[in-house]
Amino acid sequence: MRVHEFEIQSDLQRSDLSAISAKSSHFISDITIDFTLDHKQHRVDVKSLLGMLLVPIKAGTTLRLLTKGKDEEEAMHFMFDLFEPYR
Repeated sequence: MRVHEFEIQSDLQRSDLSAISAKSSHFISDITIDFTLDHKQHRVDVKSLLGMLLVPIKAGTTLRLLTKGKDEEEAMHFMFDLFEPYR
């Protein structure tokens, strides 16, 4: 399992979240993000478009990105790069 934590500096819009979800789907590994919103802990499957769109990710949110599976290292690097414009 690979884990990386970072803070989002700008709000992620629905179009951003759907693009991230779509681009993550070509990996075999499980890809999730954990974060706290309104004092509640959330875990979202990044490959799930509905899951990504249901919970807003606002500026100042600390995300914990987790990848687990055969291509977890490649998935982590790819996903970390996808979140670069928002860090």
